[in-house]
Amino acid sequence: KDLEDELEKFQVKRVVGSAIYGDGLFGRGHIYVDTEDADDAKDASELKTPIGDGRSETSKTKVRKGGLKGLKAVEAVWAYPTDYNSNDPLRNDWYRPNIWHVMGKDVHRTRFLTLIGREVPDMLKPAYSFGGLSLSQMLKTDVDNWLRTRGSVADLIRSFTVWIVKTNLQALLQAGGEDLKERVDLFNN
Repeated sequence: KDLEDELEKFQVKRVVGSAIYGDGLFGRGHIYVDTEDADDAKDASELKTPIGDGRSETSKTKVRKGGLKGLKAVEAVWAYPTDYNSNDPLRNDWYRPNIWHVMGKDVHRTRFLTLIGREVPDMLKPAYSFGGLSLSQMLKTDVDNWLRTRGSVADLIRSFTVWIVKTNLQALLQAGGEDLKERVDLFNN
């Protein structure tokens, strides 16, 4: 019951849903963990420090009981990675951003959780801002094919509705051939 109350208090379902939605649109979704030690009135450098993994001593000192102010979903367009290991693929933090730049503030990755549903290979991670493949990008070819097919069907139907007038063109050369011209003009109108 206590856990359910806390989940409702911090609107976890809505925040995670928004982050998943952001992952679908942009290839990554972020959840900012707002703690009382990172208050705007305090030193912004605190945001650069880790809050631990939830079990470590760092977590026990930084996130005390009641110290979580809230969770906030942040769209990927407002954040980009600034500090990551691109030198040693044998380390655990290989191509894993440690610091995210969020609209003028540097935030440590433990305070800025990232959801990636469809990861790209390491070689492409910097080009995707360390996100993944977005659903909107994946659907583009199907949408383009559907639009092309829809246009082709319309063209096909239009080709079957072109009227054809069958007539004897030699009648133009004979007396009273003006009647044929009037008939063609009537058809065109």
